[in-house]
Amino acid sequence: MGQPVAAAVKLPAIFSEHMVLQQDQPIKIWGTAKPAEKIQVSLGSEHASCVANKNGNWHVIIEEARPSAALELKVQGENLVVIKDVQVGEVFLCAGQTELLDTLKSLAVSDKVVPAAANNKVRYFVVPKRVSANPAGTLAGSWKLAGDKAALADCSALGYNLGSNLQTNLKVPVGIIDCSYHETPIASWISKDRLNQMSVFRPVLEPGYKEPETTVSADGKHTFKANTKPCVVYNGMVAPLVGYSLKAIIWFQGLHDLGQATSYRKLLPMMIRDWRARWAQEPDIPFFFVQLPSSQIASVTFDPNSLPACVGASDLWVGLRDAQASGLAVGSTAMIVTNDYSQHHSLNSIDGLPNRVSQAILTKLFESTKAAFGPIYESYDSQGSAIKVHFSNCKNGLALRLKHGQPTGFEMIDTKGRTFAAEAKIVDHDLLVSNTQVLNPIEVRYDWKDAAKATLFNTENLPAAPFRISIRP
Repeated sequence: MGQPVAAAVKLPAIFSEHMVLQQDQPIKIWGTAKPAEKIQVSLGSEHASCVANKNGNWHVIIEEARPSAALELKVQGENLVVIKDVQVGEVFLCAGQTELLDTLKSLAVSDKVVPAAANNKVRYFVVPKRVSANPAGTLAGSWKLAGDKAALADCSALGYNLGSNLQTNLKVPVGIIDCSYHETPIASWISKDRLNQMSVFRPVLEPGYKEPETTVSADGKHTFKANTKPCVVYNGMVAPLVGYSLKAIIWFQGLHDLGQATSYRKLLPMMIRDWRARWAQEPDIPFFFVQLPSSQIASVTFDPNSLPACVGASDLWVGLRDAQASGLAVGSTAMIVTNDYSQHHSLNSIDGLPNRVSQAILTKLFESTKAAFGPIYESYDSQGSAIKVHFSNCKNGLALRLKHGQPTGFEMIDTKGRTFAAEAKIVDHDLLVSNTQVLNPIEVRYDWKDAAKATLFNTENLPAAPFRISIRP
């Protein structure tokens, strides 16, 4: 009699035909089987074995692999599982929410938006949108080749084009795990154990706590959705991926935390540390996050007033951008600034945000000498009533890009709390900010508006991140 299906050796869906495994990292392979069943695993010439525990769970570690011809992954227990066309290269997890990002099915294929010619050295795994009250052990789905655009209809254009850009430059197989869910706050992406460290979340994480069901207000807007609960997206979509070796994580999220900048300052660093602890890779997985663009770019796709914290409030976007920058305090992180993008197209087209994220990765992780980041505020000096501002990421100089009559984007605040537009002048690699009406400024701000309009760049045409400076008396 054959073995019952429930006891057969099984692997999670992330291990499937066309998958890409991370090079130069120990590779963890795991699954389920009958308790105490002996498991033998081979990947090319590498072999490992183990015994399933009393719950039927097992895992092995394959030593580092290098790119080569397509391999087969074989897992032998009382049955044999063979996974073909396994590539070794670079694997990236793209996670977050998608309101500002198009999916392939919503794009017209063109050379400027999505490459017309598919590159099947790029493979994608689109994680199904799912929430769960507890960490899930499995998920559905399978790896797809870049040419299978119909099966990749729900893949974000950012993830798809990022994969294409990276493979073109790296010349090795690239795997993109697209893990996105619209209308999700950052707390839904963090594990319960980690989120419990913030007292404000403990009551809603108690086993007996009952959230209200999804409701619709009189104007037809949803006032509560299951995917907004703390931890549930982590449980349903991230937890099943934990352990799959990665080169880096790319994070694009923030719309559904508008109005919550104070908590976001704690939650973004918390989430980065949470995921790194779960994966337990050495060294820590590099983390790239995208700062919110101008509010103007989202006006046709997102209504901030749909969020209770945003009704009647101002400075929502700039406050959240500032909170996002708190992620830079965590090591091995990088922030991609987007305040110069004025069109929705720029976030999705292959020569827009995907190209900027790609170059950030190439420069930080692969020794590219091309500039990838704009000026970042470092420090200041008072020079009478003027303020001299110093920046990093501008070794070749700064550039002010202003149309005739356009404000510089700089402001000064005086001791009475009044705000004045300021002049800005490039002096060597620094910027001198002044206003003749402000003799004793207490604050200097740049691009400190929801509808950001970048004016300060480095000579490589990469925008400076918004900032504000409190001036010491």
